Amino acid sequence: MLRLLQSIKLPLPKSCARNYLHLLSTVQRSSRQHASESRHCRGGEGSHHIIMCRPRPRLLHINRFGGGNDRSAGNTGNKGNSSDNSKNHLEDYKSQPDEVRTLRWGIAPVSLMADDFAAALSVLPPHRHEIVSCAAAYRSHALAFADKYQVGNVYTSFEDLAKCPSVDVVYISPLNPLHCELCHLMLNHDKHVLCEKPICMSESKAENLLQKAQARGLFLMEGMWPRCVPAYHFLRHQIMRNRLGDIQNVHCSLGLPVSQSKLALYGGVTSDFGVYGLQLALWVYREVPEKVRATGKLNEEGIDVVANIELAFSQNRWASIEVSAEEKLSNKAIIQGKQGCIKMTNYWCPTRLVTEDTDYEFPLPGAGEVTTHYHNRLGMCYEAEEVRNCILNGSTQSELFNHNESRLLANLMDSIHAQLGVGRSSEVYTKFQLENDLKNATEIEANRDSSEAVNK
Repeated sequence: MLRLLQSIKLPLPKSCARNYLHLLSTVQRSSRQHASESRHCRGGEGSHHIIMCRPRPRLLHINRFGGGNDRSAGNTGNKGNSSDNSKNHLEDYKSQPDEVRTLRWGIAPVSLMADDFAAALSVLPPHRHEIVSCAAAYRSHALAFADKYQVGNVYTSFEDLAKCPSVDVVYISPLNPLHCELCHLMLNHDKHVLCEKPICMSESKAENLLQKAQARGLFLMEGMWPRCVPAYHFLRHQIMRNRLGDIQNVHCSLGLPVSQSKLALYGGVTSDFGVYGLQLALWVYREVPEKVRATGKLNEEGIDVVANIELAFSQNRWASIEVSAEEKLSNKAIIQGKQGCIKMTNYWCPTRLVTEDTDYEFPLPGAGEVTTHYHNRLGMCYEAEEVRNCILNGSTQSELFNHNESRLLANLMDSIHAQLGVGRSSEVYTKFQLENDLKNATEIEANRDSSEAVNK
């Protein structure tokens, strides 16, 4: 495993700062009155207090997407007979000018997460994205989704959706153990894939899937959408400019009560919650951790319900991640440097960063006008734009969360599960019937309580 970790490189895009400047435009500076405010921030050699008796600066960043608002001529949705050969349609797509290409999405399956993703697409310029097909185990669910988002093709079979020639890319969001099988199906039919995390339930399965995408020349991205939001670009920009000094520690906590039956279906608290802290630590340090330590608690079924994870990086730098499915935690992240720190509330979907002297706010497009089931899910619009840009450029992966990071994340998850004593939850699915199991999964998805879990 050490040799594998050493072979994985996490290149930092050289254009990261430039991308941030392109995405964000500071258009307004306002102040919020505080009679007196004291903030405590751990320093490099000890703790100190900063007392401020002046108005606290607040920087508001408005994020715009270029392009017009008219849908490109011609409806790319095809309501006629489907064909299992979509390569001709992909070639037609590539031959169009970038500005008029509409990325045609398939949804597999219809779920609350998929509904939020569709809502996020609705805040983007309409000529850029279109949902042309959707699938659900129950036709009534698919029809309701199709009516809401004007989807032309409705299926009750994933294979039929995979064969649909109108689809360029498929958004995959069933329960966690079903992700890998569904990704393979779509790649086998020459579809690009955006799959919610985790992309697979073990490192070996993730490796097989990533190799298939590369061999077929198809785009595949694990849906770590926080990497795409402006707040993360701003954080990366601050680190690159050494505004915090040398980073010493990253601390993340995420805890929400989740029923035991649902937690088993998600694959445990580490798979569902822990990945957000892991990816943030990798985003900050941009290197493979030297050591991984994990302690926690399992329920009677051997599913992890509490986990405390420590990652050791070079130069005595650390990341600590605390997750729980039993109680609500502070649900924030602190990135601590020698010269300052940044605090992120709801760090898996942040719209606000707090430093020692300034609040930075990043309002989401459509916020207050378009509603979602889960908190701040309109931020997935940035992920959709990243997918479109990558496919237009002929890329098979995104620099914001590339295939090597998916490999590393799967490796870390295997190591953490082994230390916690968690069995491979994916083994119970070695002989599962995808279509039949999804019927039960769809019912569970429809009854999810968004206050119980962050999910995906």
